[in-house]
Amino acid sequence: MANANYANITKSTNPRAYAGGYKNVFLFAPRADFLAISKPPDVGAAIGDTLTVAGAHTFTDPKGFFSFDCKTNSVTLKGTTVGEDGAQEMEWSAEFNILGDDASTQEMIQRQLNDDIVCLLKEAACLEDDSYVQLGDECVSPVFKVEFDGKNTKEGKKEYKLTVTCKTKFFYAHTVTMSTE
Repeated sequence: MANANYANITKSTNPRAYAGGYKNVFLFAPRADFLAISKPPDVGAAIGDTLTVAGAHTFTDPKGFFSFDCKTNSVTLKGTTVGEDGAQEMEWSAEFNILGDDASTQEMIQRQLNDDIVCLLKEAACLEDDSYVQLGDECVSPVFKVEFDGKNTKEGKKEYKLTVTCKTKFFYAHTVTMSTE
């Protein structure tokens, strides 16, 4: 009988498979806007299935994901273990920067601080596939932290730095419905 918990990790034959980074965009949707939030199966047929969303998320028109265009090369994702020995789990942290400062940007960012949201980060190899990393689900919302740097006329552009942490991370490779509101 095969071990259902582990398998060999082999080197990919696709040279782009290990390319780092994410597209310079951050996608998010308030949980209340979803008609249905798809999820991975509770029991997977293969290793990785329990972290792969099984179907497309659905919305009632005009609802969908919103996007923030991010500063070039600023979208990152890191993970680290948290918790006591014997009760550890992964915590994921995404960071990205938004250039500029105006009333609408500030208001949207402030609303995200305490809202229930699902986030998507698009893989950098976007020409080869439409795959995303999803933070959050129907039960767990990412936590947002924000820093603002107004710079000065010599040092550069005003920018918001957003850090999103979440213990729920999935892989999503389905249709992404964008909001038309």
